[in-house]
Amino acid sequence: MIEFKNVSYSYACGRPVLHDISLRIEDGEQVGLIGANGAGKSTLLKAAVGLISAQGVITVNGMSVSADNLPEIRKTIGYVLQNSDNQMFMPTVLEDMTFGPMNYGMSRSEAEALADETLAGLGLSHLKNRHNHRMSGGEKRMAAIATALAMRPGTLIMDEPSSSLDPRNRRGLINTLNSLGQTKIIATHDLDMVLETCDRVILLSDGAIAADGKAGDVLRDRELLEKNGLELPFCLAGVPERTRG
Repeated sequence: MIEFKNVSYSYACGRPVLHDISLRIEDGEQVGLIGANGAGKSTLLKAAVGLISAQGVITVNGMSVSADNLPEIRKTIGYVLQNSDNQMFMPTVLEDMTFGPMNYGMSRSEAEALADETLAGLGLSHLKNRHNHRMSGGEKRMAAIATALAMRPGTLIMDEPSSSLDPRNRRGLINTLNSLGQTKIIATHDLDMVLETCDRVILLSDGAIAADGKAGDVLRDRELLEKNGLELPFCLAGVPERTRG
């Protein structure tokens, strides 16, 4: 369970990004975090894993997000960053995937077996020994997702996971997300993916919660979405498949 109580955050320049956010995400919930650019989605995710220090109280499984608790909290959360280049820092995909599990006490052989299993499940075994600087943006994106999944996290937090993916890998990602039972928080502009993978949607606007409800209800509310700088998902707007970007 992740809970935010009266959470606010401002950049060093003084510009506020989050305004008094309070919400609770229960174990096993599949939550889509949506909003226009600058709404505060990425900032809220960073605060949840302690990458930034926000005002207010954030707890993960009853533990406050503080310096003392971060090692334990991060054992339970798989975090996919918006920019894969900031996540893939080892020479090869395999080394990236084994780094986390080994850092938390798993043997090399166990970590490699887990990496093999994760890559096979995603249809990415061919990337195992690929050098990170020699992959396409989409390949690196899927490798970053595989790295997070290799931790077998109780909670999966993803920031724009479908960006740079071709239709085949995007479909594979959706199928993978739907097969996982753990708590998921997905911040994205891909509202069609949210409709397929999430049962709850939280809409942020200017750093505040503009809506919080069932995915089908929020994502079908044209007036609400357009008021907050978004549009209906393609599948609900009647946009032919061949015209989608």
